[in-house]
Amino acid sequence: MEMKRWMLASCAVAATWMGCGKSEVDPELEITLTGKALREDGQPVANTLLNLNRSINSECVFSIFGDRNWKSVKTGADGSFSLQLLGADTRSGSLTRCFSMIVPGQAGRSVSVEFLVKNDTVQLPTLQEWSGAPAAAISGTGVSVTFQDISKVQAGVSASHSLEVRKKGSSTIWSREQLQSPTQLSEYVLEDVTDLEGALFGHRKVENGGNPFTLRYNGDAAALPPRVGLVPVSRGASCVYIDAPTVCPFTDGNLGVSPTFKENTREVTLQLAQPKVLRKAVLRKLDTVLGPNELVLEGSGDGTTWVPLANLLEDGMAIRYNEIDLNHPAPLSQVRIRATGQDKSGIISLNEVSLFE
Repeated sequence: MEMKRWMLASCAVAATWMGCGKSEVDPELEITLTGKALREDGQPVANTLLNLNRSINSECVFSIFGDRNWKSVKTGADGSFSLQLLGADTRSGSLTRCFSMIVPGQAGRSVSVEFLVKNDTVQLPTLQEWSGAPAAAISGTGVSVTFQDISKVQAGVSASHSLEVRKKGSSTIWSREQLQSPTQLSEYVLEDVTDLEGALFGHRKVENGGNPFTLRYNGDAAALPPRVGLVPVSRGASCVYIDAPTVCPFTDGNLGVSPTFKENTREVTLQLAQPKVLRKAVLRKLDTVLGPNELVLEGSGDGTTWVPLANLLEDGMAIRYNEIDLNHPAPLSQVRIRATGQDKSGIISLNEVSLFE
């Protein structure tokens, strides 16, 4: 059941760019796919085997929906490569397939491209690695991260940049998108977690010859300097939702773990040990399914009367990582996330809710 809900959600997201659509490519069409792979300094990724993944539809999630390492091609001395396909290779019945190719870089970097095939000539954008050269330092009430924009090292290339904060060797605890350098990480976001690093990513979409491409860049990571971390007043608070365990998984300070909810979960409520005047809320990895009409953060002093604290939707989607200023003047003993919408819509996943006075 959980997998079915996840598949519905992921297909809906894919439709916004590539779509779970029908193919118009003739099965007998001969297709030529070409491209070039480069290091950050412009040197070729020479004589290197590159793998081509193929999905069963236009959703590029290969571990679940497709063939990993479906075909391979070797780059030449100048980093260029060419591969022949048939129209039938690009179809799954009547559906168009998504393809993906990853070029491994140096020091953990990589650049990948996802694409649909719509005609007989597929010229991939140049696949050039990018490090971002990130650096982090204590700044004001948090940490400042500087980096080098992709456009500064690749002429004519414009991309959006994002930063993921993670405990070294572990999962992401915070993410910010559409960044410019420098970007600020507050102490509320970092809390009392130690041994953190900030990893850079780039993302852009282009169209060439009628074929749409999505490029993703994995840059370098910079260690975040040690700090005197903040501990939220919600640490260890109890929570109430469908089949909630005795120990609340959303207030335990384990910021890299995201339990999932039962179907039709519409409310998650936190009970503080003592009423507090709250000034800040940080929500991590909040995900919904089937687009709720309303997703809000609310507070209560008695568990009966609730006041609005924040809207958690942006362009109809849940804000996955959210740092919220709170202005309610009275002490609150309970805070809840509440969703309303069509049948089976609701909250599907949440990592942590941190409240600060």
